[in-house]
Amino acid sequence: MTSTRIRWVLLALLLTATLTATGTVGAPEGHAAPVGTNSTKAAATAAGSGSPTPAATLQTAPVVAEDSCSRLPAAARATAPDAVTACVRVAGGTGTTTRAKAAATAPAAAGLAADDPGGDGTGTEFEPDADDPEPPPPSCSVTSPGNWSWSRTGGMCLKAVEVTYLLYDANGKVIGTGLIEFNSTLATSYKSLDLNETITAKLVRVTGDVKSLVVKMQVGCGAGCKTVTKQPWYSAAEMVPGTEKSGMTKYSGDAFAANTTRSSFGIDYKVYVTMPGATPVDTNASWSSPATGEIRCDKEQPRLRGCVIPTDDIPTLSYSKSHEKYGIVVPIYEEIMKRRGTDILHAVNQTKANANRASTCTPFTNLYPGQTGKDSCDEFPPASTEEGGQDGDLCAELTPQVVNGAWSAPATWPTRPASGNETCLRLHITQRANSSAGGVLGSLRKYERLVDGDAFRIKFTA
Repeated sequence: MTSTRIRWVLLALLLTATLTATGTVGAPEGHAAPVGTNSTKAAATAAGSGSPTPAATLQTAPVVAEDSCSRLPAAARATAPDAVTACVRVAGGTGTTTRAKAAATAPAAAGLAADDPGGDGTGTEFEPDADDPEPPPPSCSVTSPGNWSWSRTGGMCLKAVEVTYLLYDANGKVIGTGLIEFNSTLATSYKSLDLNETITAKLVRVTGDVKSLVVKMQVGCGAGCKTVTKQPWYSAAEMVPGTEKSGMTKYSGDAFAANTTRSSFGIDYKVYVTMPGATPVDTNASWSSPATGEIRCDKEQPRLRGCVIPTDDIPTLSYSKSHEKYGIVVPIYEEIMKRRGTDILHAVNQTKANANRASTCTPFTNLYPGQTGKDSCDEFPPASTEEGGQDGDLCAELTPQVVNGAWSAPATWPTRPASGNETCLRLHITQRANSSAGGVLGSLRKYERLVDGDAFRIKFTA
C-alpha cells in the first residue's frame, strides 16, 4: 500500500464514526471489487437532504422621502376658507441600514433526486432535483415604523410610513391636519419576472379644518423594468378617519437592455393628497425603494427566469454525509474545501460550466463501459463554479467506496497515486450519486437565482 493510499484510508477511518453511506461504487482496475458489501442506510436522509432554505438575513433601511407644499386649490376653500397652503410631510424611519435575523421556515424534507440522463451531473447543476420541494412563499416583516425591510428571496416591505397633510392660513399657522399610514409588501419570485405589490393607505385621524381627504397613488420602476399596473386604486372617493384603501400594483422585470441577461432597478412611489373637491396640482409626496435593496431580475438559467433582491448575506449550499444518494462523496468534498482554505465558491454560466467540465473530465476512462450508470466523472469543485475547470491531470482521481462497512477513497489507478495535496477531484461514482449531488447545487441556483459571479457558501453536515 502506498503512503498516499494510507493517508486517504486514515482519513476514511476518522470519518467512519460519523458517516454511513450507500450508492457504493465498484472498485477500479487493480483493486478488489467490494462484492456483497452491506452499507448502512442513513436514518435521517430527509433531514440532511441539502435542500436550500430561504435567505435568513433581513436587511432594513429608513425611508428617505421628499415633502412638498402647494397653494391650496380654490375648490378646497369652500370647506376651509382660511386655508392658503397645503403641505405633505413624510415621516421616515430613523437610524442607518441594519441587519437582523429573520424567521425563515425551511422547505419540507426533500425526496430523492431524479437521475441525470446524461450521467455527468453537469445538467443537474443547472436544473434542480426533480422532486425538490417548493420554498415558502415570499414574505417579509419589520417592526420599526417608517422603515423598509427585505431579504434576498423574501420580498420587500414598507412598514407604517406616516404621511401628514397640513393646512396653513395666510399667517403660516396650522389650521388642520390629516395623518395617513402607508404599508406595502412586494413579492419577488425565483420562477417569474412579474413582481406583485400590495399597498394600503389608512386615514388615521384628522384635526381642525381637515375633515376628510382624498388619497391617490402612482408607482413606477427604473430601467430594466416595466410598470404594468401603476395605481393600486383608482377611486377618488373621500376618506374619513378609519377608512382604508388597498390595492395591487404590478411590475415586470422583462425589460432587459439589448445584449444583456439581467437588470437591476428600484421602485418609485408618488402620493397625491387633497381636500375633497380639489384637483392635485403637483406631487404631494414621494419616496423610493432603498438604493441598497435594488431588485435584480435575470434570464440566465436554462429554463426559469426570476428575480431576487441581492444582499451581502451569502446563500449557503449544504451537503449531508448521510444522504442516501450522494453521501458517499461528501467527505472528499469536505477535505478538498479544507485544503483550499475557504468555504466560498462562485457561480458561472452554463457555457463556462461546459468548458470547465471538459477541462477536468476529458478524457475520462469509464471503469464499467458496458454497465449503464455504474461509473461517471464527478468533478469538484463543481464545473458550474469559477473554481472548477482545473486540469484533470492535476486533480486527485479517486473512487470512493464502502467495504465491510468502512469508507475509503483509494486512488483509481495504481500508476497515478494521489499526493494528498490536490485541491480538485475527478471521482468515479455512479450516475445516481453524481446527478443527485449536482441537483442540490441546481436547487440552490434556482431558488437563490445565482448568476455568473455570485458567491455562495458550502457547508457539510452529518
